[in-house]
Amino acid sequence: MALGNSWFALIIPAIVILYLLKRKVEDRVVPSTLLWQRTMQNWEAVRPWERLRRNLLLFLQLLAALLLVLALMRLAIPTQGIADQHTILVVENSGSMLATEGEGTRFDRAVHAATQLVDKLGSGQVMTLIEAGRQPRVLLAQSGDRDAILQAIRSITPQMGSSDTSAALSLAGAIAANEAGSGVVWLGDGRSERLSDTSTPTVFPGPFRFMQMGLFRENSAIGVFVTQPGKSGVEGLLRIDNQGTQPSSGKVMVYNGENQLLDSEEFSVAAGSSQTLSFSSLPQAPVYRARIEPEQDGLIQDNERWSVPFAAGVGKAVLVSPQGNRFLHQALQTVGRLDVETQQHMPDQTAQARDIWVFDGVLPEQLPEGNILLIAPERATSWLPYKGVAELEQQPQTVVPDDPLMKYVDWRDVHVAKAAVLDEMPGMKTLVRAGNRDLIKAGMMEGRRVVIVAFDLHQSDLPLRPAFPIFMQNSISWLSPTQASPIGQASVGEVLNVPLTPGGTQRSLVYPDGHKQVIEAQGTSWLFQVPDQIGLYRLDEQLESGLQSRYFAVHLSEQESDITPRFIAVGASGGQPAEGDGTTAPEPLGSRELTNWLVALALLVVFVEWRVYQRGY
Repeated sequence: MALGNSWFALIIPAIVILYLLKRKVEDRVVPSTLLWQRTMQNWEAVRPWERLRRNLLLFLQLLAALLLVLALMRLAIPTQGIADQHTILVVENSGSMLATEGEGTRFDRAVHAATQLVDKLGSGQVMTLIEAGRQPRVLLAQSGDRDAILQAIRSITPQMGSSDTSAALSLAGAIAANEAGSGVVWLGDGRSERLSDTSTPTVFPGPFRFMQMGLFRENSAIGVFVTQPGKSGVEGLLRIDNQGTQPSSGKVMVYNGENQLLDSEEFSVAAGSSQTLSFSSLPQAPVYRARIEPEQDGLIQDNERWSVPFAAGVGKAVLVSPQGNRFLHQALQTVGRLDVETQQHMPDQTAQARDIWVFDGVLPEQLPEGNILLIAPERATSWLPYKGVAELEQQPQTVVPDDPLMKYVDWRDVHVAKAAVLDEMPGMKTLVRAGNRDLIKAGMMEGRRVVIVAFDLHQSDLPLRPAFPIFMQNSISWLSPTQASPIGQASVGEVLNVPLTPGGTQRSLVYPDGHKQVIEAQGTSWLFQVPDQIGLYRLDEQLESGLQSRYFAVHLSEQESDITPRFIAVGASGGQPAEGDGTTAPEPLGSRELTNWLVALALLVVFVEWRVYQRGY
């Protein structure tokens, strides 16, 4: 009710005062004094309070005025369903919304509830539809077309990743703030920690109603599954997490990539805890799949997990040093798992690709296939802005101490006589500097990882310091990620840095559903936006030695495995925060304005008053 318009009620006493001030005196000829008594009665009726007796016109006018005042005050009654003139409907779309609820999922319940709300749209009411996924999307804006809204709701497909509900709430709030008469109806399970794990409700500019789509709380998931070669076969380690409030038990099975059962075991996990199982002597296989079958489970998408065995290979490195460098050769032989080949002459363009190229005092015209460690550049090329040599008077200092290449490297006792002067290089950052001279740079160039040491090792005492083997270990580990570990695991929606094998001519990525994506990337790494599809991915690379296949897995995030429903408490500037315990799915309570009905009734009363006046009552 808009109490700000209540001052219009002053029209009611104004009408009464006008009737009191109104005087209607008629001159009459009285033929006899016997009629004076009747005249006196009429004279008494002139008294103000007597004029209001049995005045039908007055009562009709007061009734019309009262109805108009109530209409201006926007009188409303409590209702269920759509109550606002402009409803912003938000459908939460995350992995936890795939949890089973009765015959369907929480997402199915949200779609059904949204459809029912659309059916309750009144005349003149409009709706804006927002999907609260990884990024909030406005699917329809201020539409009163029920068919179009229903079509937009049915176009929302469930996703496996997490939803950015905080951004969706901000978007809905911005729309509501710019449109008068707007309210928000949120359909979800409240699993966003950024909304539900707050001590105070978020202030929202308008009515906010939360409809809980989740009821079931029990869920067990595979949190970790790793495999690695052992003495008598492949060893596996698996962790089962019980996210529910009741003990969980069931069976776990381990398969190979050909879906052959390798081992099985029973499990029993207490409520809110985890259990670790180990498997030994598994047959050799490129990939393994673990699956659990709990007795009661709300989310099946986290019951399966893939593992690619850790098996570090031996990388191939080439040291190109015309004068020879005993320090470098020894360091390359002792750090990492590298097969080091030494050359005195610059290789030609047809040289076989290597994992790491180490150039000492020489510089190739073009970047070869593979990652590069460049030491003491002596000239400029199209990719290296060399500006000459400068004497150094200050000690080296670390610029980025938290960089992986600088981990545990102490430069305080290192002295450098002179170094090459390098101009700014896009994609490269300075790690070590002496005064205003850059000594060590690292970064990406044309898809390759590159480390540049701007000084000659013989012009410094670095090889004699403990910092040298540590720096070389960090550099080789960073330059040869394919030999350090397999492709890492990822969750839906993340950006995965996929290491590429140097020398690959044709590359493709095969999705779990069989879809093949051709990879056009060059160099030794490729940034992959993980799609909304969990399972095992295969990277195929055509090398000189033949076709090489590597695997990585995409899983549901652990946050989505906790399906316990929560209630989103959002304060509204125009009303009270919604209430609830997160265990039921209430209808959104609102109010239905009676303005149109009151105005129509007032017009009817005015018409009746006009007819009464015409008839002379």
